Amino acid sequence: MKPHMNEDVHERARRLIDMERVEGLTPADRSWLADHLAACEMCAGSAAQTEAALRALRTASVSLPRGLAASAQLIVRRRAEELRAQHARNVALVIGCTLSWVIGVASAPLVWKVCAWLGATLDLPRVVWVLGFVTWWFVPLSVMGLVVLWLRRRWESESPAFGSRWEGR
Repeated sequence: MKPHMNEDVHERARRLIDMERVEGLTPADRSWLADHLAACEMCAGSAAQTEAALRALRTASVSLPRGLAASAQLIVRRRAEELRAQHARNVALVIGCTLSWVIGVASAPLVWKVCAWLGATLDLPRVVWVLGFVTWWFVPLSVMGLVVLWLRRRWESESPAFGSRWEGR
């Protein structure tokens, strides 16, 4: 780092002292700082004060409430269990939706034939029995929608945190 034209050498030394602790210095800056600290008592004192303050912070003890670690572990464990349960629910939902569509696609030829047969037997216009076939496609969607709503209400009643996460969306 090169000093600016108007930059005070002592200000540069203070910045380099701070940078040395946080992000490190280039060899050129480290060399300049060492030379400056050897020649300038004021900046050497500032560097010593910075080092003493950092040493005091490293040795300072912080008292924590009893049971804080156990409480934090319990919270983390509960959240992990909640995430596992949520993952299992999501997997079950994806499997259910996939099965619903696979069964719907696999049964489409049979449903078409049944709708055509009912249309012919009951002498219904083609539009009516084709609409019946189209309606059949909404049955799996409607069933899965109802299952999702039912499960969501159940999950909300089991886990109060679940409901609060959804309210903000």
